[in-house]
Amino acid sequence: MQQIMRSTHQATIHGDLAKLSGCNLTRAKSNCNTATHGKVNPYWTPFRANMDYSFIFYLVAALLVIVGIAGIILPALPGVPLVFVGLLVAAWGDGFERVGWLPLVVLGVLTVISVIVDVIATVVGAQKVGASKLALLGSAIGTVVGLFFMPIGLFVGPFAGALLGEYLHGRQLGQATKVGLGTWLGIILGVALKLGLAMAMLGVFAAAWFF
Repeated sequence: MQQIMRSTHQATIHGDLAKLSGCNLTRAKSNCNTATHGKVNPYWTPFRANMDYSFIFYLVAALLVIVGIAGIILPALPGVPLVFVGLLVAAWGDGFERVGWLPLVVLGVLTVISVIVDVIATVVGAQKVGASKLALLGSAIGTVVGLFFMPIGLFVGPFAGALLGEYLHGRQLGQATKVGLGTWLGIILGVALKLGLAMAMLGVFAAAWFF
């Protein structure tokens, strides 16, 4: 009788072990199939959930700031406004936690000042020396052409363009030279002031970010 009970107990144990082994094999197969078909992956899902997309904001912000600084010198690009947009995107990427509304207002004011400086340095400065519309147009064309002969062309182009435009307007070489020089000085002064404002904007942003 005891031998029969012992045999029954051993058979029950072996049966339970077989069930557990089958369950483990089934569960492992299910996990393998799930990972293969991309339904639920316990290693991939937490990684995706914890991904931080703020680096995209910072990348876009850095590109905008770089292009904006280049645009201060290149006439085809809005310089300081692009710098402002880049800094705004960087602050947005951080959720405006480090750079709040007050630094952004200061940056906006500096951007407006740069636009005013740009107008005064180019148009008003040229008109002070009696520049004609052809001189202003020639200065803009000369700046664009000068980009292909960097770095000398960047300084000679506006002067030569304004001189040629004014000479075509009045046929007076002395007046054309005066207008060309005045226009060139206005452009150089405007670029210097806008670069200073851009550096000030970067300083304000850095102070708000780190302090």
